[in-house]
Amino acid sequence: MLVECGFTRATTADGREFTFRPSFGRISTLGDPLAIVRLYAGLFGTRAAGDARYVLACLCDQEDPLPLLGWLDAELVEHPGAMPPSEQVILARHLMQHGIVGKARPEASSGAKGKFSDRFDASEFVSAARVHLGLSSEDAEALSMTEFQTMFEMKFPDKNKRDVPSRTEYAAGMARLKGKMDV
Repeated sequence: MLVECGFTRATTADGREFTFRPSFGRISTLGDPLAIVRLYAGLFGTRAAGDARYVLACLCDQEDPLPLLGWLDAELVEHPGAMPPSEQVILARHLMQHGIVGKARPEASSGAKGKFSDRFDASEFVSAARVHLGLSSEDAEALSMTEFQTMFEMKFPDKNKRDVPSRTEYAAGMARLKGKMDV
């Protein structure tokens, strides 16, 4: 399980395990491209607990995550799960971060800002993974955004990042070195 790519597991006190995957395929089940972004934004608002429960239910591998997440019955009576709502919100934010934004962008650590989009179309990234990374549909749908970004950066490294000096930098460095050696 690649925790650094967003994949997580929760275990209840009685030993039941629940696995959550923020893959493109699972993220697409949250709604249409506009609804996915609205849902992510909702995790930071007044509806966060309800939105988190929905996100976790959609991204969970197990068919019945209700013992972990809780539920509302027909009379709108709350039945709490093993995981407190505040922890569900934290986990849902984590999953959405890795699923639609990603955390592997090199420019993100250098202070560069991404562009806002009001939509997230998972099918575009699945197609890009298939075309540029040579993955099958199934393998591409299983990627999180963090994994996609990491793989894309490995295959197409930023040409502006250089571990070796340019010809000009090399010549200037050699001239400085030669000047020190002549003394």
